[in-house]
Amino acid sequence: MVCRTAVATLLAILLVVPGEQVICQDGGLSIILNGSYTTTSEIFPNPNASDPFARSQSFLVEGTFGYGVEFKYRIAQSLVAIGASVEYLQASVDRSVGVAFRQGVQVQDGYRVVPLELTGYFIIPFSTRTFQVFIGGGAGMYIGHRTYMLAGVEAPAVDSEPGFGIHVVAGLVFGFNEWFSITGEMKFRDLQFSSSNVFPVSRIDYGGTVLNVSSEPFESKIHTDGVVFQIGAAFTI
Repeated sequence: MVCRTAVATLLAILLVVPGEQVICQDGGLSIILNGSYTTTSEIFPNPNASDPFARSQSFLVEGTFGYGVEFKYRIAQSLVAIGASVEYLQASVDRSVGVAFRQGVQVQDGYRVVPLELTGYFIIPFSTRTFQVFIGGGAGMYIGHRTYMLAGVEAPAVDSEPGFGIHVVAGLVFGFNEWFSITGEMKFRDLQFSSSNVFPVSRIDYGGTVLNVSSEPFESKIHTDGVVFQIGAAFTI
C-alpha cells in the first residue's frame, strides 16, 4: 500500500510540474558503488501451512548489510534518469529451539539474496548541478535462498523461487566536480522470495543426544519489509 501510494504521488508530480521550471543539464552515464543497510527482515518457516496461525509465524532478522552497483543514465536536457542495479545481501540470526526433548539446540538462520532492479528517477526542479533532490520508483526481481544450520549441520538450499516486487526511493546527491559525487538514498521495497532446504542426514549427534531430522525438503519464505538506507560513490563518465 505504501509503495502504491508513493508511485501514484510520483506520477502526479511528473504530470503537474511545468516544463519551464525544469533545470536541465547535459545527460551522462554514472556508475554508482553502493553500500546498504536494511532495518528488518522476516523468515516464514511454514508459508504453505493450512493453519493461518502457523502460516503467519515468522522469525525476525534485524540489520542486514549489503553492497551493489548501479548504472544510471541521465537523459540530456531533462530531469529524468533511468537506473539498473544489482546488489548482494546476506543476513543471519542465532537462536535456539527444542528438538527431540532437548532444549536449547542452536540454530543459525538467515538468507542470501541478489536484488536486480530497474528504477526511474525524477530530479526535483529546485536542484542544482552540485546539489540534487530526487524521488523515484521501479520494479525488481529477487533471487535468493535461505541459509539454515541446526546443531552445526547445514541444510543447504535445493530449490528456490525468485520474487518480484516494486519499490520507491528518495534521496540526495552532492556533487564535488563534474565526474564525482556522493549519493544518499532511502528505499521502500517489497522484497520477497521462496526457498526449499533439506538436511543431508536424518540424524544429528548433539552433545551425546541423537536428534532425528526429516530428510524431506522444507519450504520457507523470506520477506524484507524494512527500510533500506543506502550511500554510494558515483562516477560520471
